[in-house]
Amino acid sequence: MKRSLIIVLLLSIFAACETSNKQLGVKFSEKNTITVDDLIARINTNPVVNDIQISGKIDKSCRSEGCWFTVKDKDGAEILFDVKDKLFKVPTNSPGKSVVILADAAQDSTTEQKFTLSVKGIMFK
Repeated sequence: MKRSLIIVLLLSIFAACETSNKQLGVKFSEKNTITVDDLIARINTNPVVNDIQISGKIDKSCRSEGCWFTVKDKDGAEILFDVKDKLFKVPTNSPGKSVVILADAAQDSTTEQKFTLSVKGIMFK
């Protein structure tokens, strides 16, 4: 009996750990996702886009604070995503993982990519 209880407890812990890492930050349901390339086209016509969902694969991520990550566009250029107000930390093992990102985007002529992306939530796929 004691052994069965320990096994059930361990399985519950593993299941809880797996689901807790699936989504970070603001919780959201996946809908109307666009690619990074679609986002770039949209931000060129609208100066501010809020609550947009972008799908892609993380290329690089911050190794110290988990405060940023990059996703490449179709030409291989890295697009930088900053975690808004450090709401959560991006895991160090995130590169290579497919994600859906909930973010606000705004034109910003002072940055190299000409816009900023503030991440509010991320869903690992």
